[in-house]
Amino acid sequence: MALVASDIKGMLSITIKSRHDSHTDQYNRIFMVKILLVTSLVMGISWYSDSISCIIPEAHGISGGFVSQTCWIQGVYVYKELKDRIDEVAYYGIPKDITLDGYLTNTENKELCPMHPKLDKKPSEHCTHMHKTFFLQYQYFPFLVASFAILFYVPYIFFRTANADLISLKNNIKEGEADAENIAKHYFSKTTNPQRNNMLRIVFNILIKILYLVANLVCFLGLDRLLNGEYIGYGNKWIQWSSLDNAVQYDYMGMRDHPKPGNELLPPFGYCEVHASAKDIKESYANKHKFVCELSQNVLYQYALVVLWFALIIGIVVSCVGVLVLFIHYAIGIFGFKAQGPTGKKIFKMLSFRELEYLEFIRKRDIALYGEVLDKLKDIKLGPHAPREEYPPRNGDDIPLYPTKGQYSDKPGYQL
Repeated sequence: MALVASDIKGMLSITIKSRHDSHTDQYNRIFMVKILLVTSLVMGISWYSDSISCIIPEAHGISGGFVSQTCWIQGVYVYKELKDRIDEVAYYGIPKDITLDGYLTNTENKELCPMHPKLDKKPSEHCTHMHKTFFLQYQYFPFLVASFAILFYVPYIFFRTANADLISLKNNIKEGEADAENIAKHYFSKTTNPQRNNMLRIVFNILIKILYLVANLVCFLGLDRLLNGEYIGYGNKWIQWSSLDNAVQYDYMGMRDHPKPGNELLPPFGYCEVHASAKDIKESYANKHKFVCELSQNVLYQYALVVLWFALIIGIVVSCVGVLVLFIHYAIGIFGFKAQGPTGKKIFKMLSFRELEYLEFIRKRDIALYGEVLDKLKDIKLGPHAPREEYPPRNGDDIPLYPTKGQYSDKPGYQL
């Protein structure tokens, strides 16, 4: 277990460093991937070590190992109609009397009744079957949760492809080998970097942000669908349940107004029906058995899924913020800043929004290189005889189009 604990700690550790994508993207493609893999690992340990155990009276003459494996394959079920009938159940969804599998429709409180004859007593004509809700999630959940991690990493692959130009520029500047002339000719050339490609990069960046949101929603709603519609409100139920007194929360032999949220999601006990038959030369045997079984692995799944619930809710919020911030970034870039000075206006008017992003990044990383690139762009765009303007500017007339908000805001002539 110490080895497993160290592996989990290593999986959850995140190195703080500069990355190409935004913080909202990093939450999804780093933290969510890690939390999904850790959740899968924890579930996988239970999946590997735990089995289903059933109450098998000796008089039944059936192998416990056979019953355990059969119930693991076929699954167990509970009656959801017993959700709020605390005084009539032994475990969640299981009545105290195993013969009671229906309820009377002609009574106000819908008393429980047997659907099959008992001691030659026919069942009431008003007795209606309770619905069986089966649970087999323990069979595949560790693998399913691990596969969800792919959804959160695929958008980053698209991000690397769509922003290969900006990543390349960042690497060149980081390595200290940046040359203003090469940058101006390569990144600001309509031949090597067409306007159509720049426009597609902006569209792809918006779609990538939306993909992160879709990944969270697919994972969240997919789990809800597989958990019989109980997962959407699962975290809220846990919060409400945790506010109860300790004796009320855990007194399983006492009275509660509502069951434990985890038991509603994945009951740790359920019914299992097994057909047993055998035949030899002397005799043949056929019988149908109904057992109460426990699934201890579901208890661990309950806690793992509540952690995942909160992570997904935060992921949905963070993804929405990421989309909003990107739109604000584009809106500020397009409408928020205006170039000052005749030369600056002419240069920036010829540049696409993507090229303005290049300039903004260069200005943040290397102010001297920024000025050199502007000079090269002046020569390329306007010709070598155009008036030369210094950067950083000595007055407000030469402020660039795409500064960080607040930069030079105290200078005269700065306009939003």
